[in-house]
Amino acid sequence: TVNFTNLSTAASGISDCEWTINGTTLTGCNPSYTFNNGGLYDVTLTTTSNTGCTSTDTYTDYIFVEDVPLASFSASQTDLSTLYTEVIFTNNSVGATNYEWDFGDNSGISNEVNPTHTFPEAQAGAYTVTLWAYTDLGCVDSTSLTITVSEELIYWVPNTFTPDGDDYNDVFLPVFTEGFDPFDYHLTIFNRWGEIVFESYDSTVGWDATYGLYGREVQDGTYTWKIEFKTTMNDERIMITGHVNVIK
Repeated sequence: TVNFTNLSTAASGISDCEWTINGTTLTGCNPSYTFNNGGLYDVTLTTTSNTGCTSTDTYTDYIFVEDVPLASFSASQTDLSTLYTEVIFTNNSVGATNYEWDFGDNSGISNEVNPTHTFPEAQAGAYTVTLWAYTDLGCVDSTSLTITVSEELIYWVPNTFTPDGDDYNDVFLPVFTEGFDPFDYHLTIFNRWGEIVFESYDSTVGWDATYGLYGREVQDGTYTWKIEFKTTMNDERIMITGHVNVIK
């Protein structure tokens, strides 16, 4: 919005003002006009004195209105795992000359046009990335995108252990490093007849190749294991099965 002020004078005084701006006629000597589109605009002012004399002045390309920029960007990926958290951002903004990026992870502001950013690898979560696009005259537009970093499910289950009392490889213990809920875990061991010989709801407690209340040793052989757990990525319940060899 631009406020116009008549500075014309006449010996008898000014009685009336008529402005023509962008094809619109305004009356009054101090009008306001709102420009809705960018471009160059002529302004014409016609004044009438108290004695009825008129005077017209046209100012060519008098008003320059800058187009509002359009902020837009894309990301090379929006769903990440903690194993790889680098994202390449492509700036698709229109009509802007300067940029500010906030990656939502307290890493500070970047003024690059097309930045590459690495999100925290040790911290899963959702990060709101915001781009502000500015023109030289300070017009601004912004847009945001959410980047999600999830824990990768990583585990390892041994296929053989040797419970011979030498304190080396004496316990069958699946190893989960990340991506699972330790409070929703169930390990079951079965013998060849499908009987349960061991159960644990604690991911830090493994099987020492014994069974029953008195801790009797099982025979050498192949046993079936089943693990049920919940992931932290999406609360999905997973069941995995396999075999483990007992060799004393």
